[in-house]
Amino acid sequence: MKKTITISILIFSTTFVFAQVNLGKGFNKDKAAQTAWFRAEELYEGGNYLLALPYFRSLEPKYGSTPLLRFRIGECLLYKGDEAPAALEYLLEIKKINPKAVDIDILVARAYHLNERYDEALNSLELYKKAKSPTLKGKDYAQRLEVWCNNAKIISDNPVDATVTNFGEPVNTENSEYVPVLTSDDSVLIFTYLGEKSIGGLQTFYGVPDSTGFYFEDVYVAYKKGDGWTEPKAFGNRINSNGHDANITISHDGLTMLVYKDDVGGGDIYMSRWESGEWSVPMPIAGDVNTSSWEGSATFSSDLRQIYFVSERNGGFGGRDLYVAYLQPDGSYANAKNLGPTINTEWNEDAPYMHPNDQTMVFSSEGHNSMGGYDIFKTEVDPATGQFSVPENVGYPINSPDNDKYLVLGNDGKHGYYSSAKAGGYGQQDLYVVYNDFKIKTFVMLVKGHIYLDDKPVKASVTVIDESGKRANHVTESNNENGYYLFNLAQDSKYKLVYEIDGMEKQEQIVDAKSVTQLPNKTIDIRFYTSSFARKDTIKTDSIPVIPVKKDTIINPPFVGNSDDFNSILATYGNATAEGMWFRVQVAAYNFPQNYRYNHLTTLGKIDRVVLDDNITRFTMGKFRTLAEADAYRKQIVAAGQTDAFITSERNGKRYLLKELAALKFFQY
Repeated sequence: MKKTITISILIFSTTFVFAQVNLGKGFNKDKAAQTAWFRAEELYEGGNYLLALPYFRSLEPKYGSTPLLRFRIGECLLYKGDEAPAALEYLLEIKKINPKAVDIDILVARAYHLNERYDEALNSLELYKKAKSPTLKGKDYAQRLEVWCNNAKIISDNPVDATVTNFGEPVNTENSEYVPVLTSDDSVLIFTYLGEKSIGGLQTFYGVPDSTGFYFEDVYVAYKKGDGWTEPKAFGNRINSNGHDANITISHDGLTMLVYKDDVGGGDIYMSRWESGEWSVPMPIAGDVNTSSWEGSATFSSDLRQIYFVSERNGGFGGRDLYVAYLQPDGSYANAKNLGPTINTEWNEDAPYMHPNDQTMVFSSEGHNSMGGYDIFKTEVDPATGQFSVPENVGYPINSPDNDKYLVLGNDGKHGYYSSAKAGGYGQQDLYVVYNDFKIKTFVMLVKGHIYLDDKPVKASVTVIDESGKRANHVTESNNENGYYLFNLAQDSKYKLVYEIDGMEKQEQIVDAKSVTQLPNKTIDIRFYTSSFARKDTIKTDSIPVIPVKKDTIINPPFVGNSDDFNSILATYGNATAEGMWFRVQVAAYNFPQNYRYNHLTTLGKIDRVVLDDNITRFTMGKFRTLAEADAYRKQIVAAGQTDAFITSERNGKRYLLKELAALKFFQY
């Protein structure tokens, strides 16, 4: 996200006056060349090196042998990470021609650093330190560059086992793509684009077209298609304008999006909601997140009750700092506080991302033990105290000597997406996917599905109730266009999911997310039916194949085997028990539970519902320690008119038919 049109830099000022420059024979009469040079120098003096570079290069065919022009091109290339080798080549050529050129040693040091030649960079820094009267800014930058080189040597000598792959076409282009965010199911990619397809075209300032101007940012989206992605498309004019419109984040349920807009306050965070099949017009996020200073990066907790954001406001530790603010009853975010010196340094911090487990956060920093520019770091927050651990550099080759930012982690903690200007890309910043064990401490289960009313997609609310009591209830919604919903469940609890539509009886599901390892994704489709919706629904047999039994009704109907097997098991093991084993009486199984009427059984006790992976709803009654007790109850149910009732069992939460228990000899335990 752009703060202003000027890119912040630490070095250096030119000693040349535009009118005094002569790039060679014929230059004084070459009006087009003089115009290009003047524009290039204007951008260069403002620190806009990447914008100045094309103008300098346009002069190369005629005046490319001029040392000053080659010096300018070499310096500008330092800010184009994919051309770091070319930057070093130009600058070494100038050093050979004029070893005492202004700041040449520190520029060469930076070029060596970007090319991962750290010892040579340190040697060049020593030469710079010995030079007469280096500027104060140069001294400060030299110290910083020295720290980066020493950090880089250590980190690159101990690489992590990571694979970094460029997204490739059609997502990446010769222009800049950065700030990737994805929905929790990795199916939708939203990112920021800056280049020739930008909506406003070339402009000097917002809304002022200028063929010698520059491009503003836009928000783009692409969708997963097989192993690749669809052609990215720009969001419409609700999101994008002629000014800077940059992607920030999307909530884990995919219904709330934050974008950056370069307004008169220096840049603020705006919020948009998915409503009626489109994104709402973004509005500045209410509360005390935005100030008159720059705010431009943010991430939500999984329940949207906290927002972690970046600000340049006064009172921080230096430059950009990370803050947190809290959701208020009126929908604003207030009580903002700095995350403190464990996270923030005297340098810039940016690009936070909170994993849906609400404990693992990654962010970028120029401080800590960065290899150079922004590096990506990981920290864990203690749920009990809210304190963050000391940030860890995620390592090389994920990080590089140049800027590496905007990492978002996949649910499994084994992959992620980020942007980098590293060499070998398509041009400027590109999007990358990284496969690496980020060693997250708490996994999550992705729950997704569709909700229907009378077999048509519908908008419905889904309340997630944490039975452990560690988290407040969280409410999300299904997409009103396709009924799709998704959210993440941390692995430390069982959860009750309550599905509701106005005027309909709510439905509930229980999801166990207490697994100690990576949890599988779970798909739950929910169907509501109105009383006027006519549908024939037949009783479903159990999900385990059954051989029909032709003997009298005392035989358990779904039991597979000889006609006297049930009686034999009942006589032999009717009073046997086993740890963790229970017996229940199943009275019905339906695809559409609304069609089952059980008024004739209500006097006999509570009727429970359970939905297995086949999405068939089973109605059961009772819970008994012995088979004999369950059979006595079954006979009461048969006498009440439910003649096909039968006994099922479970052991340690897993459902079994009696035949399976007999085969596994559970009765003998």
